[in-house]
Amino acid sequence: MATIEIRMLGDFEILVNGKPALAQLATSRKATALVQYLVLQRGQRVPHKLLTDALWAGERSTNPDMALRAILHRFRNMIEAEGLTELQNCIVTSRGCYQWNPNLDCAVDVFTLEGLSAQARQEESPESRAKLYEQIIDLYRGRLLPQSASEPWVEGVSVRLHGLYRTATLSLLELCKKWGECTRIVTLCTHALELDPYEERLYLEKIVALESLGRHAEAQDLARRGAAMGCLHHAIEPGRAGSAYRQMRQADRNRESEVSRLVDALPDTEDTGACVCDFETFKEIYRVQRGVQVRYSLPVFLAIITVAPGQNADPAETSIMVEQLGELIHTSLRQCDVAARYTEMQYVVMLTGSAAETGSSPLERIKASFYRLPAHGRYLLSYSLYVPEIQPEGGRARCRRKTAKK
Repeated sequence: MATIEIRMLGDFEILVNGKPALAQLATSRKATALVQYLVLQRGQRVPHKLLTDALWAGERSTNPDMALRAILHRFRNMIEAEGLTELQNCIVTSRGCYQWNPNLDCAVDVFTLEGLSAQARQEESPESRAKLYEQIIDLYRGRLLPQSASEPWVEGVSVRLHGLYRTATLSLLELCKKWGECTRIVTLCTHALELDPYEERLYLEKIVALESLGRHAEAQDLARRGAAMGCLHHAIEPGRAGSAYRQMRQADRNRESEVSRLVDALPDTEDTGACVCDFETFKEIYRVQRGVQVRYSLPVFLAIITVAPGQNADPAETSIMVEQLGELIHTSLRQCDVAARYTEMQYVVMLTGSAAETGSSPLERIKASFYRLPAHGRYLLSYSLYVPEIQPEGGRARCRRKTAKK
């Protein structure tokens, strides 16, 4: 049986029976991204819309579904051209979804690393943990998919995986110090500094180990290099590095405790609907979101929803209707959307992400729900949708009306 291996840490490579395969993938950025994205989903079914949003984030495509099918066709032609029968059904489609074949027997370094990390957390024997840490360090050849590092679907996973690698490295260093293995510490730090050249703790660990081994000249040279790079305090010298290290470790422990308190204080990630806030807060969120839009080319839409009362409408009833509209906005929109009371009769809404491109769909849901309220017969609801335009010269954004509904 053929062995299939997918490497995504430090580079991207597919190997069949130990030999690199599908070299033609390098000629198609989208085909490469399709494979990478689906592999990272661990065999989960991905709807067309979610997949096209990920692969064409911020890009214009008149028919992304057709483009996606063309990319898949091209990828399958690559497989056929190399005679890789083992990969013929690696991507399967069904009911509007794509997925990496969960029945395909292949080893993915990302998942192997995650498994080793989970195993290390459960392992009680220090010696066994050390071996697992070594496997993680050997497996981690660099950041996840460096050629696609800026993609939103890569960045979060990359940070998490690097955190697992860093935990393994620091945990193994602690064991080596406990066992008095200074030479091993120097080797570990030398390797780790190649991947994290600005990590202050690694400099301190290595300097202290070099001093313990009597390699004073190397320790001094490393201290100078660390200070020159700006990642090591200029006052740290060999002989005093141990004191600085203890100070840093105490700060690390304090920070870990603070992070735990922060996480406990933050709301959970349960989808509780759109954020409805005051207009001043809305403006700050809008400012931040516009920065995200520029960074990741995510679409942002603005909508103004207006309640129009009939003649002689009761003011108290009108106030209740406007409040009920706010609740409908909250429950009908997504957690990533934001709304605020704009005037006595209006709400302003910010819709984020390509799921809002049809525009009318979420707003029409709100309108339909509003018209099911008992007193709706005396009130009309209208909305206008706008697309803020990015000014490349750094000027103020202008709004271009996209559509208006009544």
